[in-house]
Amino acid sequence: MKIIDLSHNIENNMPAWPGDEPPFIQKVSTHDKDKVQVSGLSMTTHSGTHIDTPRHFFQSGATTDLMDINNFYGKGTLIDCSRFGQQAEIPLDHVFNYRRRLENADFALIYTGWDRHWAKPRYFDHFPVLSVDAVRFITDCKIKGIGLDFPSIDDIGSKTYPNHNHVLGNGMIIIENLTNLSELIDEPFQFAAFPLKIREGDGSPVRAVAFVETNQKEN
Repeated sequence: MKIIDLSHNIENNMPAWPGDEPPFIQKVSTHDKDKVQVSGLSMTTHSGTHIDTPRHFFQSGATTDLMDINNFYGKGTLIDCSRFGQQAEIPLDHVFNYRRRLENADFALIYTGWDRHWAKPRYFDHFPVLSVDAVRFITDCKIKGIGLDFPSIDDIGSKTYPNHNHVLGNGMIIIENLTNLSELIDEPFQFAAFPLKIREGDGSPVRAVAFVETNQKEN
């Protein structure tokens, strides 16, 4: 078995959603002065590779501390959307081609390759998004969550957030800002994105990983 890291580093001056403060990391103890290193960390719950829980959009929605831990682990399948670029809407007919895989999956990971723009201004500039119909089709497959290698499941200019509302409104999670999804093409894998157990947590940074069985290919 091979474990693939699907997470970006958390560091000072890293990309943050427009208007949000980026993480700030400061050493409060150092080896030279204190013989140990201890760091302070300030960040929003939606920094870097992170999950959205239903509480993010719904006042009575489930939170990181109360959701069953099994909601963050399960069988994943990759939907290859790498031919869709800037400002593209990924249509239902493309996602529909993966229906058999989705029927047996817990998580749908959307691979576009947009993570190559991480740490560049272009990363937030009209990234590709799933169409509303495509999102509804995926959620109808009764999965646990949808993961993306771009910043948001809704368009950067959206004011109504239809995809967030639909996915989170159905009790699922969204995993945003994934990376390295190209390593999962045609591979069977298990996916994990465990959040911090934050009281009333609307989201959390995660160390998202895939567990790949070597020498096997997905049909």
